[in-house]
Amino acid sequence: MERRLDKVVIVTGGAQGIGEATAWTLASDGATIVVADIEREKAENVADALRSAGHQALAIRLDVADRDSAHAMARRVIDTFGSIDALVNNGGLDAQYGRAEEINEEHWRRLIDIDLTGQWWCTQAVLPKMLEQRYGRIVYVSSSSVYVGGDQVSPAYCAAKSGLIGLTVGLSAQLEGQGILVNCLMPGPTGNTGTPMKPEDVEPYLSTHPLGFGGPQPIAESVAYLLHRSGDWISGAILNVSGGRLRGR
Repeated sequence: MERRLDKVVIVTGGAQGIGEATAWTLASDGATIVVADIEREKAENVADALRSAGHQALAIRLDVADRDSAHAMARRVIDTFGSIDALVNNGGLDAQYGRAEEINEEHWRRLIDIDLTGQWWCTQAVLPKMLEQRYGRIVYVSSSSVYVGGDQVSPAYCAAKSGLIGLTVGLSAQLEGQGILVNCLMPGPTGNTGTPMKPEDVEPYLSTHPLGFGGPQPIAESVAYLLHRSGDWISGAILNVSGGRLRGR
C-alpha cells in the first residue's frame, strides 16, 4: 500500500477511542488531521500531541447533533487548509443499553439525533467543497450490533447505526461519478473504547469469538485502507471489521 496520504482529513469523535487511533494512523501516513470532538480540551490535547510528533493537526469543538456546529467546522477547515479531502464520520454515542419497553422519547431522539442525523449534518457540511474539488472520501462508522442486536443493546442504537448503511448506499450511488466515494465500517466490540460491556457479557463473547477484542487499531487501519489509493475502487461497501463477530457479510 502507498503510505503517503497528502490529504486534509476530518475525524469526528477524534479525541478518544477509534477516532484518536484513526487520527494517529492517518497522521503517520502524512495526512493533515482535524480532530473534531464535542470535548474541546481532549481534542486540543490530541492535536497538541500530534503536532509535537511532527504532524499537522487542528482541533475543533464539534457537536454533531448541531447543524450549525457542523457547518462552522467545515468553514474553519476550508479557511485554514483550503480543502476537505476526507471525512471520517466516527463521532457519536457508543453502544447504549436499553430494552424496548424502557425506551422513552428522550432516549430515542438522542440516539437518532446524534448517531444518525448528526452524521448527515457533518456530511452535508463537507459536500459542497468535495463537489467543487470533484474529490472526496466519506467513511461512516456503524456497528456490528446492527446485525446481531442484543438483549441489552438499545433498538434505537441499532436503528441509528442501520441508517448509516442506508446513507452509504444512497450517497455512494449519487456521488461516485463526481469523484466522491462513500463507504461504511462495521466494527465489533473493541474492548477498550465506548461503553464497557457488562461483566456477564464479556465471557460469552470471548468464548465464541477466538479473535477476542481487537481494540481500536484494526478500525483505524481499515479507514486508512479506504483513504489510500487502495480504496480507489471501493464505493458503497459495508466493510466487516468485527473480529469474527459477523461472518458471511
